[in-house]
Amino acid sequence: TSESAIELFTILQSNTTLKSLRVAIQNEDIIDSMGTSLQNMLILNQTIEYLEIECNMYVNTITSTYLSSLTTGLSHNTSLQELSIFIPVSDTNNEQIRTFFNVISQKNHL
Repeated sequence: TSESAIELFTILQSNTTLKSLRVAIQNEDIIDSMGTSLQNMLILNQTIEYLEIECNMYVNTITSTYLSSLTTGLSHNTSLQELSIFIPVSDTNNEQIRTFFNVISQKNHL
């Protein structure tokens, strides 16, 4: 659930050993508070090298706030080398998607 992901991302803010993480979100929309905890984890955790956020086909909404939080976290992270994430495209988040890909394209190690 999103609540479990929030708790996990909060715990991983102080991680110094885990280098790879795969999280599956099922049967619900991704909520803003999950994005905030993911952002904070990416900013504070400089150990994680691989992150996969898997969403099943029922997860069809990513808010602009979530995408903005993800983008901010990625822009501050220096350890992540591989990212796999599902981002459904909609008319409401086109600008955030452009910003997201701009940040990704500027990362030397990702």
